[in-house]
Amino acid sequence: MSVLSASNIIEIIRSFKIQFYIFLIFTLLLMGIRAVRAKYGKTYSRKIVIYPLIYLLLTLYSSITLTFFEFEISMSIYLVGTIMGFIIGDLSQITRRKGNEIYQSSAGVAITWSFLFLVKWYSYLYQPNFPDFVDPIITVTFTFLAGIILGEALGIMFKHYRTR
Repeated sequence: MSVLSASNIIEIIRSFKIQFYIFLIFTLLLMGIRAVRAKYGKTYSRKIVIYPLIYLLLTLYSSITLTFFEFEISMSIYLVGTIMGFIIGDLSQITRRKGNEIYQSSAGVAITWSFLFLVKWYSYLYQPNFPDFVDPIITVTFTFLAGIILGEALGIMFKHYRTR
């Protein structure tokens, strides 16, 4: 019997493409939920930040391949995205339907984030010869989009409390 080392485990993951398929299923699920909720609107509650926090956690997890300098740039761009998203969220409409407050957020940003997330992990796991400059560009781009997603939720919350 052979002992499983860290390199053996990584090879098993790469050979069976387990991690990519898990991310693919999770991402497709998030994309589907986001598209349906964007079409019909979402009932407002203070839980509005749960999905944006999931995007943030996945973005931080995906930043493990960055250097410290690239990570700093990425987080700076995340803050810019959060500010822009806040403005977008503050401009969104909150309506009443069947006694509930309904808001609509942009699904395009979340779907683009999801697509870039899949591209990043596929290139990391299965295309080790991918050009080195592509990974930071993809990561910084979807970090910016994650900032927009969280900022939009915060902007909607701010607008809700301001218009009460």
